[in-house]
Amino acid sequence: MIRVPKCLTATLPIAAIVGAILLSGCAGNTDAERDEVPTGPLQEYLGAIWDQEEMTQEKLDEQHRKMEELTAECMLKEGFEYTPNLATGPQVGNSEEGSSVEWGTAEFAKEYGYGIVESPPLGGDQEGGGGEPPADPNTDYILSLSESEQEAFSEALYGSGPSEEEMAAAEEGEGIEWGLEKAGCSGAAHHAVQSEDASMAAYDDPEFKDLFDSMSSIYSGFYSMTGTEGPSDPEAVKLDREWADCMSEAGHHDLTSPSTTQSAMSEEFYETSGMPSATGEFAEPSDEVKAKFKQREIAVATADSECREKLGYDDKLQKLVFAAEQKFIDENKARLDALIAKYGKDSKAK
Repeated sequence: MIRVPKCLTATLPIAAIVGAILLSGCAGNTDAERDEVPTGPLQEYLGAIWDQEEMTQEKLDEQHRKMEELTAECMLKEGFEYTPNLATGPQVGNSEEGSSVEWGTAEFAKEYGYGIVESPPLGGDQEGGGGEPPADPNTDYILSLSESEQEAFSEALYGSGPSEEEMAAAEEGEGIEWGLEKAGCSGAAHHAVQSEDASMAAYDDPEFKDLFDSMSSIYSGFYSMTGTEGPSDPEAVKLDREWADCMSEAGHHDLTSPSTTQSAMSEEFYETSGMPSATGEFAEPSDEVKAKFKQREIAVATADSECREKLGYDDKLQKLVFAAEQKFIDENKARLDALIAKYGKDSKAK
């Protein structure tokens, strides 16, 4: 697609962005919303891999049920009880339903900024209250465990996470070899269910790992992969300079790229508000801190939105990305055709 869908961020890991191509955007988007997003040449080319059938709530519920049951089976083998949590599954439809403003719009920026301090509820009732999240049926059992047992339960369920060495490598820009299959029982369950889909099976196939790795390099030139560094493509860098000049004229100096501004503001808010505290506990910022930051957040986000609109930033960036996608197709056509031959819808009938 790669006009990155609204449900994704500009600081996605490269693998997630590539995955977004195969998964045809965000499952929660309506057909009308998908039709509004121009299709990139690479998504068009790889269209034979994913299932174009409409994603219904029934299908999502069934996938979630399978994941939770597989998670429970895995946790039992690890020596823990786990009750499938069927009340927290994904929802088909607009994730912004229940809100009067749409994420990413000028109206949203004027009311919520980037949504760092405050944002409208995602889903929930039409009154916008969202309500309390459903209770986890495992809460009482977890609380009955000792502290060490709770830690073991969490590691069995979610995995231990990347090691210190892997995190250090990520900070150096080397990336992390990580996947759902390494994320405990819940990750393994998600991986097992997703692997039933041809697009995920293709992405996991070692035969095409180098192809997907090189595919990732397309987007690293246009989007921030770390949240701290902007694009490297010369035309994208030039576009960012025009945006920075516009922002400076609006009174917001020392900003270099839209793809890093939101991340920088989020990090600033969490640091200045004292989250987390020195003891590692969550420290709720004061109303005064939140109000002051939100005022500046709205000012920056509004100027950002206006500069993007004035420059035609998103459309220009999209054209650059689409051109890079087409170049990739031209240079890798034989491998892409082999991928489609193995995992395309037509291959299933053979």
